[in-house]
Amino acid sequence: MKMHKSFGWIMTFALFAGALAACSGGGGGGEGAAETPSAQQPSAKTESGGGETTPPAGNGQKVTLSYWAGISPSQSQSLQTFNDALMYQELEKRTGVHIEFQHPAVGSEKEQFNLMIASGDLPDMIEYNWTSYPGGPEKAIADNVLIELNDVIEQHAPNLKKYLDEHPDMKKQVVTDSGKMYVFPSIGIGNHGVQSGLMLRKDWLDDLGLDVPRTVDQWTETLRRFKAEKGATAPFTITLGNLNLQQFNGAFNVGTEFYLDGGAVKFGPIEPGYKQYLQMLNAWYEEGLLDPDFATQDGAGFDAKIINGNAGAFYAYIGGGMGKYLPALMEKDAGNDLVAAPYPVQNEGDEPRFITTPYEYRGTGSVGITPSNKNVEASAKWLDYYFSEEGHILKSFGVEGVTFNDENGYPRYSDLITKNPDGLSVGDAMNKYLRVASPAVGFVGDDRYSEQYYAFDQQKAASAIFSEHQANALETRLPLVSHTPEEANELATIMAEVNTFREEMFLKFVMGSESIDNFDAYVEQLKKMNIERAIELKAAAVERYAQR
Repeated sequence: MKMHKSFGWIMTFALFAGALAACSGGGGGGEGAAETPSAQQPSAKTESGGGETTPPAGNGQKVTLSYWAGISPSQSQSLQTFNDALMYQELEKRTGVHIEFQHPAVGSEKEQFNLMIASGDLPDMIEYNWTSYPGGPEKAIADNVLIELNDVIEQHAPNLKKYLDEHPDMKKQVVTDSGKMYVFPSIGIGNHGVQSGLMLRKDWLDDLGLDVPRTVDQWTETLRRFKAEKGATAPFTITLGNLNLQQFNGAFNVGTEFYLDGGAVKFGPIEPGYKQYLQMLNAWYEEGLLDPDFATQDGAGFDAKIINGNAGAFYAYIGGGMGKYLPALMEKDAGNDLVAAPYPVQNEGDEPRFITTPYEYRGTGSVGITPSNKNVEASAKWLDYYFSEEGHILKSFGVEGVTFNDENGYPRYSDLITKNPDGLSVGDAMNKYLRVASPAVGFVGDDRYSEQYYAFDQQKAASAIFSEHQANALETRLPLVSHTPEEANELATIMAEVNTFREEMFLKFVMGSESIDNFDAYVEQLKKMNIERAIELKAAAVERYAQR
């Protein structure tokens, strides 16, 4: 969905400040004013709906709230705690709310989350992907880990309430089957949601007189010529995990997991089209077109093959992939170049339907309020601020005059972000000062961010190419369903066995140690493992979702 530059539903700072003052106390008391992040930071006056409002100052009262959230490896390179980020320091000045962040060690988020839940010692707010909670969000409420938020949002979150009232399709995504709200969500906006896809050496294509391949046959011919005429030892390189994402399978009209076909739930790996997909991969592997190391390759090996010219095509992210490989290749030779390829199809003129695009409701980055919270109203108003125009601008673009400048209504990142004086990349600078480069409560994916995040024209073109048909994913992608605790347990038991066998056979089929002629026997074995019952459980959840 596309967001207009002016949301038109802004909560004024004065009302916000009054509500916080009324409910301050408890939850930890207060300390002094937030530390000034920078001598160059302007006073916190923000244009709002044609006028100016000034946040509270000097009222002597502050609300302190505890907030558990993971920090990604990329974020940890720029800061130790979100309190170090300029946007959170500015947010405290504007709202009078001090956040005590609790961060698990990088890489141990799931383990530490489970330990925290088991202990019962909960912070006021938890940022997590609550769709992955065992038994689903409804179980989290029943377990007294989260509180139900329907009344809270109705009474204390006017910005989020208005947005959901105006976007009923989104509201269906962020409630349980029984209609319970459980988080302040992270919601995707904008027209460039697909952030990864297939890329090729454009200079090789040009040298060989080839166009960017679109069909499977064109891809096969391109990879053959990369091998024969460019000396590529791994014409198409990839890691095993990424090979299981939506890519070439879509050309055979089949998903790699559960998917929708005309509204019916199917499981791709038992469908006839999946056999054709495996046949293609096996043929590429036998011919030396698919990287022979794909099954065991790590990130370092993958990077080296691209940068050293052993591979001419690969799957990667636009930012962390193309943004890394393009300058490295150009440093070796200014003529080296990369280009994005559209999602492959079987025939010219076909449109791809299976696309790796995120849900509008991100799940990750959403925030729930726990029963331990003694300042629910203040927490709700603080979280709701992200859904106002000022809150969205602060989170995504930061402080005017410091991290961005207003150019006729367009927030243009300053040199502090795009040409950081400390040598930080654009992504690292965003992590240090903002909360925009990864899902977080509020709105994510603003086109104005995407347009500026990608430094190279090739990246901007890739974003447009990958996202051209992202709406088609709605035809095949399961909605964000939830299962009852009983269903979740049964499904987990079935899929543990199914996935182990499926992954084992995938490698055997692709690498040729198992003949593709045995595909029907493989399907029968999956049926004995109750994959059809798993499909029934998914279908039941889809039906309940439709009734929300």
